[in-house]
Amino acid sequence: MKNDSFLFLWDMISRIVRGCAKDLVVTVDEPGDLRVETKRGRPFVSVRIQRDHVGVYLLALYYHPDVLPKSLFERKSGKGTLRFRNKRDVSIEDLSNLINKCLALIDLY
Repeated sequence: MKNDSFLFLWDMISRIVRGCAKDLVVTVDEPGDLRVETKRGRPFVSVRIQRDHVGVYLLALYYHPDVLPKSLFERKSGKGTLRFRNKRDVSIEDLSNLINKCLALIDLY
């Protein structure tokens, strides 16, 4: 873990991810690092604590950037990456909706 001050934020985001992706396979679940794969073994989402943010890495977002809601657009930092620095950055509803949209795209990337 690169910055344990983000552990609370990581936990909050990880709970959202686990709640939405409960039918998928969790391959890593340790403080600061959560990885979820599809049933076919493809990466779906990772939530990791970095030095100055908590990163959410969604592979479906890389291939289908149009699913990103405008409310999360300012959090986007790469083709499939979102950065969060504090709990006010995270909208539970918006992040849940994004993950659910990405779930619908699992076999399309």
